[in-house]
Amino acid sequence: MQNSDYIWDNMEWKKYRRDSIHSMHAMCSYLAMFPPTLPRFFIKTFSNEGDVIFDPFSGRGTTAFEACINNRIGIGNDLNPLATILTSAKTNIPKKYKIFKRIDELELGYKGQNIENVDEHIKVLFDNETTLPQLVYLKNTLDISRKVDRFIMAVLLGILHGKTRKDGTSMYLSISMPNTFSMSPNYINKYINEHKLIPPKQNVFECLRVRLKNLFRDDLSNYREGKSYCKDAVKINYDRRIFKDKSVDLIITSPPYLKVINYGTYNWIRLWMLNESSKIVDERLKQNRIFSINEDLKLKDNLVLEKYLEFMKDVILGWERILKDDGMAFVVIGDVSNYNGRYIKLANEVWEFIRGKTNLNFVDIIEDPIDNKTKVTKIWGNNKKGNATKIDRILILSKDKPRKPNINYN
Repeated sequence: MQNSDYIWDNMEWKKYRRDSIHSMHAMCSYLAMFPPTLPRFFIKTFSNEGDVIFDPFSGRGTTAFEACINNRIGIGNDLNPLATILTSAKTNIPKKYKIFKRIDELELGYKGQNIENVDEHIKVLFDNETTLPQLVYLKNTLDISRKVDRFIMAVLLGILHGKTRKDGTSMYLSISMPNTFSMSPNYINKYINEHKLIPPKQNVFECLRVRLKNLFRDDLSNYREGKSYCKDAVKINYDRRIFKDKSVDLIITSPPYLKVINYGTYNWIRLWMLNESSKIVDERLKQNRIFSINEDLKLKDNLVLEKYLEFMKDVILGWERILKDDGMAFVVIGDVSNYNGRYIKLANEVWEFIRGKTNLNFVDIIEDPIDNKTKVTKIWGNNKKGNATKIDRILILSKDKPRKPNINYN
């Protein structure tokens, strides 16, 4: 590839300033999310306005939204209903005045709500006089099939739980707890008792308004609507109602790593708000061949790895149909530092497994060391240190000859 030393070795996406990240990205945190600057770099370097950018494992919609705010057509897909609603909200943003108008309507229609039948594990998280009744009302009233209601729900999920500020105030609705993931119910009960925590009395409608003002802080003048789907990552490649042959310019994604988090379990509070079962969500993700390793199980060394590689092969083979002749794929895959005592460069393993089986061409694998200070999973503590992904590698594939980079990407 021309200018490859300039593009890859300089790690240009790391040079973007944090204040250049659009405010809408902060809608809701999500485990294993990559920084918006990474997809932005590839979008602006290897595509033009109006191009189609696809992320088959969209998470909170980072890639799809970066495409949309740069006047591309961002398409996201994820089997996790939480990820789907976050991606959909960002790829189909309503007019700001319509959102505030709807919140006014919802508040006007609120007459209180009986919380007698609410799960006790939920009751301990929120103030039971004001906050939880309002949450239950919105849970039962918001229609996420509607564009405005879906956006409001996505914003609400982002403030559902999080940490209290040092001065005792909070933008979140729950007791003080992590924002990125849901602690287990048993741990929460123990933590509340030990620290004598009292849920803050928050007005949900007002918290939504404050949050919305911050999310709409940055410019959306170059925004173009995209699309979001909740489908199997393999099957979507063959759905001609979604993708015609040779219709996608770039694929930018971070598929599940070999050691993957149970997204349902660690999002049980937000899934409660969506009327979804965390157990069912985890089972649904497993059906999409997303594999996690239970370290207590005595598995053969290559059992899970082989299944993962087969899964990735099936996904990538489907890209052959949908990518344009000059289309490219950028696949972010983290190393696995302790897989049955081995260190695995998983991106390299994926390519070695699919080479000779795919018509896509190998361009490069570039190394992207992770800053442990900012790594999301650092919140798990030192007991997970040995298993943390320290290096991401970006597998780059092309349909034919790789596109020439646009040096004036800024």
